[in-house]
Amino acid sequence: MKRFTLILLTCCMVFTLSACGKKNKVSDVDVDLTTMSSTMVYSYVYDMLSHPDSYKGQMVRMDGDSNTTHGGTHSCIVYDALGCCTEGIEYLLPEGEDTYPDDGTKITVVGRFATYTKGEGTYFVLVDSVLE
Repeated sequence: MKRFTLILLTCCMVFTLSACGKKNKVSDVDVDLTTMSSTMVYSYVYDMLSHPDSYKGQMVRMDGDSNTTHGGTHSCIVYDALGCCTEGIEYLLPEGEDTYPDDGTKITVVGRFATYTKGEGTYFVLVDSVLE
């Protein structure tokens, strides 16, 4: 009986310690804004836009509202706690994926933070993004 219990406990321990191979969503990203309050998200995005060099190359997950500008860029818009102020980050889906959500749709986007210059302005974008 002791031998059976020992074998059973060993099997249970092996099954407990073995993983299914699926990555944890939180570990896939460097900055996960989906777990923060609206005040923290707005502040964090503001900091990202104010100090972009600190975030370049980091994987970012954020949720907000989809928005398309008149120039055709697509952004994820976040609001402050009162809903009166907004910040947003442009996102680009991989080449060939051109199905962007309608404006105002709630989205969660994950992508690598980068900047680009157009004219005299510096713009912020999540490249190789995926919509979750």
